[in-house]
Order: sequence, then structure tokens, then C-alpha cells
Amino acid sequence: MTIVSQGVFVLAIVWTLWLLVRVRRQLRRGDIVIPPLVAGTLVFALGIIVVIVTGVSPLHLVWWFPCSFIVGLAVLLFPLGTRLLLGFLVLLAMPIESGGATQPLVGKDARVGRRKRKSRKFARTRRTRRRR
Repeated sequence: MTIVSQGVFVLAIVWTLWLLVRVRRQLRRGDIVIPPLVAGTLVFALGIIVVIVTGVSPLHLVWWFPCSFIVGLAVLLFPLGTRLLLGFLVLLAMPIESGGATQPLVGKDARVGRRKRKSRKFARTRRTRRRR
């Protein structure tokens, strides 16, 4: 029985890591990512962590697998869950070798960005007045 439980545990870890790597590749290529699938995978990964921390039988992951997708879908119904998922996807899409914050604009480039612009509506009405 320990061989089966360890096999389920290893299979769960491999499946979760494979899916997260696959989602990362999809994000980097700009492909479509299905948010409920990612949310379900994260809830399943949380179940793996709970199994490790509490020491319960890894066979619990068998029933937790389908339940994690239902819970992941339910999490997306709430704004906080959606924000957390989007934050995780942003972290997953970031390059590994990112070097911190970007450099601030200096000199002329910084002044151009601060200049107020007139709205298009104002510019259109002004043009029409000139033509009359």
C-alpha cells in the first residue's frame, strides 16, 4: 500500500509541476491560458502542501484532484480570488533574470511625459470653428 500511496504522491507532484511549466510557456508565447484550469491546479498544489505538512495519506490526493477544480472555479467567482490568480499569472510570466525596477526617465524625456494634452474633442471643435 505504501508503494501505491507514494506513486500517487509522485504522480501528483509531477503533474502539477508539468502543468505550471506548460502555463508558463503559454504565457511567454502569448497563447490563451484557461484561468479555471490554473486556479484548480493551484488549489491542488495547496492540497499537496497540506499532505506534506500534516502527514496524512497521499491517497487523499485522489479525491482531492476533482474537488480542487470545483474549488478553483468557485474561487474565481470572488474578486479577491481573481486578483490573486492574475497576480500569480503575472509572476509566472515574468522572466527569471529580471533585474529589479526600471530606470526613471531623466532630462527631456521626463518633461515630455508630464505635459498636459488637450482632449481630442476640444481639438475637433476647434478645427470645425476654423473652417466656418
